[in-house]
Amino acid sequence: MRVYFARTRGRLAFHGGANGGKPSKHVIFGDWLDVEDHPADPRLYLVRWRVWDARTGRVGIQRHQVARDDCRTDAVLDMIFVDVGQGDGCIVSVPDGARQHTLVIDAGQRSNMKNLLNWRFRYLSDDRNLHTAVVTHPDSDHYAGFQGIFTDPRINIGQVFINGLLDRSTPANRRTERLGPRRDGFCTEVFETTAQLSAALADPDVKGFYPTLLRTALSRGWPVSMCSTRHGEPAGGQTYLPGFAPGQAGASIQVLGPVPADLGGRVALKAFGPGPGEGGFDVGKTKNGHSVLLKLRMGGFSVIFGGDLNRSAEDYLLRHYGGTGPDAPLSQAVAGARQVLGADFLKCCHHGSADVTDEFLEAVNPFGFVVSSGDEESHVHPRPEILGLLGKKGRGDRPLVLCTEILRSTPASKSLSPAEKAAHEALMDAVAAASGPAGRKAARQALTDFLNRRFARLVGVYGAITVRTDGERLIIAFRKERAGAGSPWQLYEFQLDAGEWRLVEAAGR
Repeated sequence: MRVYFARTRGRLAFHGGANGGKPSKHVIFGDWLDVEDHPADPRLYLVRWRVWDARTGRVGIQRHQVARDDCRTDAVLDMIFVDVGQGDGCIVSVPDGARQHTLVIDAGQRSNMKNLLNWRFRYLSDDRNLHTAVVTHPDSDHYAGFQGIFTDPRINIGQVFINGLLDRSTPANRRTERLGPRRDGFCTEVFETTAQLSAALADPDVKGFYPTLLRTALSRGWPVSMCSTRHGEPAGGQTYLPGFAPGQAGASIQVLGPVPADLGGRVALKAFGPGPGEGGFDVGKTKNGHSVLLKLRMGGFSVIFGGDLNRSAEDYLLRHYGGTGPDAPLSQAVAGARQVLGADFLKCCHHGSADVTDEFLEAVNPFGFVVSSGDEESHVHPRPEILGLLGKKGRGDRPLVLCTEILRSTPASKSLSPAEKAAHEALMDAVAAASGPAGRKAARQALTDFLNRRFARLVGVYGAITVRTDGERLIIAFRKERAGAGSPWQLYEFQLDAGEWRLVEAAGR
């Protein structure tokens, strides 16, 4: 049976043996536990904690115990903002009673997201089923990490959403044609359905990494379609991600962008220039500016996933939701736009780039920010002046600004010791020598487990930002680089009080 830890933080106790009753595993609010009835004490659950047994090379079970009163049967909203290096990536687990629907919103550029998914699902013997994958827009530091996920035969995805633009390779002198034809300041080649996309990708001349990714998804039989304010599930005059309209799951997910236009009866997307109100056409500004923009709400908590919005896109969205004309000061749109864009938490747009407007931050007015930025990159993300701006525009006296790059100063991987090198070579030899589908699968899985334990966990632990809530209580947590004698978690707990989130504890200082 699955239950969820209900206290802010605590430690499980060993069950039986010489260590019986002694504290063991650290757990925090929302951690799920595989439990059964305690054989001797009805006030306790017996916890089946899966661990890798290096002596046997198999998954073993450690027995722990936890008080029943410290557990809850309903799942919580769980978001892990993954340190994907340069780019964005978030695992969102939406509660549905005792279970959760898992979505992946962007996956970075390399294998960090896949490694963390493998580590998270490492003890599952069956397929890993993801409800939804959202590719917010065709920038490689948001979509390229999906390639390894889409090609993994153990992973199945219910639906894939894109922003409708198809970025393809073109000669350097025809760069402006990468997103297809334009008319009257709009991109007119917009792919709304799986059938439209399949027909376009059947043309071998449509080349590039992004078309390759989408062909991979289609080859798995997964639906790939546009997500926008016109493409989703309508409810109450708004548009929602299919399956996540109010009342369908424990949280709703509203679609706030892209906002398409009607051009002669056809769906079109505005072509953005270098800056707000400027003419011309910029490929990067356009595909980024039409990122799939989502607002997730659970109870009294809300969060916006900002993709790679830029000043041109923010100006467009603020005027759209604020009902403000093109010649009016943008500040006049803030109050009206806040009715739609206002949220408690913001996944910052474009990794802390300076290409943002003050007015967009004022409209969202969150008390917490996540900046997903990379290592060894030339963009200087997050920009120092933007970190200052977030603090200035955030709600409250001390808004939280969390940055994946700042929270992890450890390497993304580590060197192998001589013993580990020998173990790695033995596992590689076992893969080469394996016979039969079952033998090859087991050998490959053993090698994957070895690599996950030694490489993926550093990124998964140091830099990943965990946000969990049941709509009335909220924790924001990340792992310390050195736990010391206390908890390995730095944790902030908030409580909903008269419609506002109030900080009740900052543990781990």
